[in-house]
Amino acid sequence: WTAVNVMRTYAEAAAKEHARSNILTEIMFGSALERAKELDAEFAKTGKIVGPLHGVPVSLKDQIDVQGVDTTMGFTHKQRQPMPEDATITRIIRQAGGISFVKSAIPQTMLSFECSTPLFGVAKNPYDPRRTPGGSSGGEGALLGSDASVIGIGSDIGGSLRIPSHFSGCFALKPCAGRFSSEGCQHCNPGFDGVRTTMGPMGRSVADLERMTRVALDATPELAATQTGIIPMKYREVDLPKRPLRFGYFVHDGFVAASPACERAVLETVEALRKAGHECIEFVPPSTVEAMEYFVAITSAGKHEILMSSLKGDPTESFLYLTTKAAKLPGPVRWLLEWFAGSYMGDAAAARIIAANGGKTVNELQTWHHRRSKHAFDAVICPTQATPALKHGETNQLSVLSLRTIHWNIIDSTVGQIPVTFVDAEKDAPSEGWEARRRAAGGSALIEPRVYGTKGIYNAKDMEGLPVGVQVVGRQWDEERVIELMKVVDNALGPRGFGPGEFAKRQQGSDKVY
Repeated sequence: WTAVNVMRTYAEAAAKEHARSNILTEIMFGSALERAKELDAEFAKTGKIVGPLHGVPVSLKDQIDVQGVDTTMGFTHKQRQPMPEDATITRIIRQAGGISFVKSAIPQTMLSFECSTPLFGVAKNPYDPRRTPGGSSGGEGALLGSDASVIGIGSDIGGSLRIPSHFSGCFALKPCAGRFSSEGCQHCNPGFDGVRTTMGPMGRSVADLERMTRVALDATPELAATQTGIIPMKYREVDLPKRPLRFGYFVHDGFVAASPACERAVLETVEALRKAGHECIEFVPPSTVEAMEYFVAITSAGKHEILMSSLKGDPTESFLYLTTKAAKLPGPVRWLLEWFAGSYMGDAAAARIIAANGGKTVNELQTWHHRRSKHAFDAVICPTQATPALKHGETNQLSVLSLRTIHWNIIDSTVGQIPVTFVDAEKDAPSEGWEARRRAAGGSALIEPRVYGTKGIYNAKDMEGLPVGVQVVGRQWDEERVIELMKVVDNALGPRGFGPGEFAKRQQGSDKVY
């Protein structure tokens, strides 16, 4: 192979998938091919590769600066304003031999798990164009899930790496804040650090995540001298204990029950780990409702004024109304909604989230940060979301479904996302046993009917063939160890239709018509 041949292959794949799914915001094929030619010439001359990413096509979420290219973040007022220099992560990738060749779609303000903007329109899921690829790294998830990129960089503040990977069938790692440089990565809410955004890799295998993470972390000691918020710690080699590993797991979180498909993904993972000789213990998780309460509170402080000012006249996408509307309501109106949810509907969890929309103090946030669970697990296995990919617009009133990922941002855990299975119309239809477990879990009286009621969004038959993943949750500053634990989980599950080349095989065998 040559770098030029590889780049041509992936440029063609990305262009074809964009024609199907509308997932690109910037195309850099010309400069990418020129760089590939330079790398081929260097290799022909020296017989040595430039670095560990020599010739590898890399896709970037459209918040990451590339010199001479726009970083619009989907805002019309940011068009035709090419960036004067590369983001740090872009430069690190180039120095390692990687080639940035496209930028990928995001949702308006990057605070959603839909994926559309007035500037670029609606991005679609590669497995089903009626559905969203998730957000906010939705374009990255779709590119990687459809074999149209080799490795990508996205970001995560409440699930933005993991939800798209779950929806589109790829792998992701959410590092802790500060382990990847975010210098030169644009944000809609600059200065906000109540929950810090973290950059991280998305890929088609755990090995791909490991390679990109090594490249990014090995650069941090030098970066720490000039950049704030960087943890100056190179990639550390980790040897897992020789004993059987101890995994905790849970399915239901007490707010919205995991769908049969997402429940099955966790239980099949647990079964595979047990067959491999590891210990798996079911436990009751810390309060995900409390995590959502604090996430809503700290992100709505200031009533989203800075966030929404980024629109500068762009029409507001419908999925943002629920996210931002409650914060703008007068206090008495919020109290009335809180009373209605808690007293009339009997939904105390929803009442707490509504009440949180006024903002929390720093002291309250710090108090919560110190209340972390202390289970002696090597890792925790849990659903990435309650359901597989939703149809466009279905997140408008269901943004709270992201609480399964938000929880781990609040306590700044390292988290991996692994694709496990695909929705099966028969296996994943709600059964009497599942209904009994759902009722026993005592979920939200306001939200669960929207998901599982007679007109609910979960439909195993209509969702058949969609990918389903799980989270692998480790401790803070535990990126290297979580990668090793992801390898254990991935190997235990075995071949299952994910990875390079698998998307095309599955599409060829599909008879679904949309």
